[in-house]
Amino acid sequence: RNLISQETFKFHFKNLGYAKGRKDTFLCYEVTRKDCDSPVSLHHGVFKNKDNIHAEICFLYWFHDKVLKVLSPREEFKITWYMSWSPCFECAEQIVRFLATHHNLSLDIFSSRLYNVQDPETQQNLCRLVQEGAQVAAMDLYEFKKCWKKFVDNGGRRFRPWKRLLTNFRYQDSKLQEIL
Repeated sequence: RNLISQETFKFHFKNLGYAKGRKDTFLCYEVTRKDCDSPVSLHHGVFKNKDNIHAEICFLYWFHDKVLKVLSPREEFKITWYMSWSPCFECAEQIVRFLATHHNLSLDIFSSRLYNVQDPETQQNLCRLVQEGAQVAAMDLYEFKKCWKKFVDNGGRRFRPWKRLLTNFRYQDSKLQEIL
């Protein structure tokens, strides 16, 4: 189980409007099987950008090569992502194509910050993600706590929200709702 450090989480997931120096994207994921109304966790872990490949694409490669081959196409699976940045337009486009060819998968994307949302192509592809069935949302306090508990080497410490977390969430959420 790969975990990220507390410092990495606090630096990269801080939901600032302007996030200077935060060029890496961290993607914390969980894959669950829908089993009699209660999901069964199959895989979880963390990806980050590697060799100029964005974290989302690293996940899709891994999922396709290692996980998809052993999953039954007749069962339904849910993928949940907690991301430091929302997908760029190129990644969103690849995710849309992936979802279009895997109808037994659902995807929930929770982002700490919105990436380049002034760009019309980014806006369009975020909308396409939703049209393809993905849930796209800003991370609120609940998601930060869940991410901290499951994906951070927290030493048993509770999540302590930073100043302006809720204010920044409202800003990120309102920008995302404008786009969607």
